[in-house]
Amino acid sequence: MNNQNRPEIITIDDQNFGSHVEHWSLLTEHPTSEVPKWLGLALDAPIMPMGLCLKECDMDETTWLIQGPSDAKIQISQIIAVENNKPKAVKTAFPSFDSPYSVQAKIDRIIRCKTNTQAVLRLQLGQSTIYAFDSLYSVNHAQYQRDQSYQVQLNAWAYELEKVSDHEQIIVDDPASIKHHRALNEILSKNNGIAPENLQEQIDAWEPKSEDDKAPVTVDFSKMVAYLYGETLGQEDEAWFQGKVVGKTNMQFMQQNYTLYDVTLILEENQPAILVRIASKESAYKDFEIGQYIRGNIWIQANIHALSPA
Repeated sequence: MNNQNRPEIITIDDQNFGSHVEHWSLLTEHPTSEVPKWLGLALDAPIMPMGLCLKECDMDETTWLIQGPSDAKIQISQIIAVENNKPKAVKTAFPSFDSPYSVQAKIDRIIRCKTNTQAVLRLQLGQSTIYAFDSLYSVNHAQYQRDQSYQVQLNAWAYELEKVSDHEQIIVDDPASIKHHRALNEILSKNNGIAPENLQEQIDAWEPKSEDDKAPVTVDFSKMVAYLYGETLGQEDEAWFQGKVVGKTNMQFMQQNYTLYDVTLILEENQPAILVRIASKESAYKDFEIGQYIRGNIWIQANIHALSPA
């Protein structure tokens, strides 16, 4: 691959990535005893995904990515260091699952660890940016190109979820904020919802025309779609979100039932909604309904198996 065309790469210490111990704790209350058993079961019925690699010779000879059990809804992924085609040690392990939703995205930055076994991708989807842990990085990393569009599956594990209260509001009474809000709405309304190039100049020049224009503004947050990625380098995949539940189903793994919510992660005007499938085994989070808005903290993953259609 042409190195000039690679996405920007930032290399950080391995320990600066989020702890997979915390991630395993989303699946079991006893990760130190349960996870080793699961790793063994995965090796009894393994899959070795090739991701974007077309031939085995395209793959990194120094690592193996092994997933399993092959028929399980949740895959136990382990990255193994290899020397002379022989496994030497498990470098890291994490859970993953597939989402039915894929989006077209470009990769403009890769935040990787020094051992090059795991990475967080900065994905560009139109005007939006999403950070996600790359479940297939160990097999895909040599294939990524900056200007290439990929089919990216987005899924997430839930740390915390809650229902957004109906008609949740705040009252804005700061004069500068009131002016900004009313000016922005008026300018966008005059421009059919499209921000003009000199938007800030028009906002600065806007003046209230009546006492109503100076009155406090009530903002309803109950139907808001929002996504905020993590602030720590290497942990941007740990995100806060609020979105609408548009689908609900379930799956089982190791005799545990998981609720799956399909939620709007990003909603841009005149663009299809970007959906993420969120999994949780917590009974406290199993009763949200389609049509409700929920919010919480999640760990976002990306699975990339294919280029976007030309």
